[in-house]
Amino acid sequence: MPVIALSLKHGQTPEEARAGLANAVSKIQGSFGALVQRTEWQTGGERVKLVGTGFEIEMHVDATDIHITGEIPLLAKLLGDKLLTNVKTIVQDTFQKRLTR
Repeated sequence: MPVIALSLKHGQTPEEARAGLANAVSKIQGSFGALVQRTEWQTGGERVKLVGTGFEIEMHVDATDIHITGEIPLLAKLLGDKLLTNVKTIVQDTFQKRLTR
């Protein structure tokens, strides 16, 4: 069962980190919109859960890092690796680009 556990330093203000998280979620929904059935934001915009058939991914930002955890048991054989790879890439691209300014 593929499991994602990733933390990255974001090097941003809390407001910038929340905006980056929202941007990453939007890109994930754009790439996997048919698979993402529900997006649950907690108040404040620091934490989100993406839920779909056979997967659940949670992302949150704190003062220094963005954290991503998830399980993809049912999609593992067909789409799990692609979903995990794309989520990692989207988050890294979203936050790493801002770090290199």
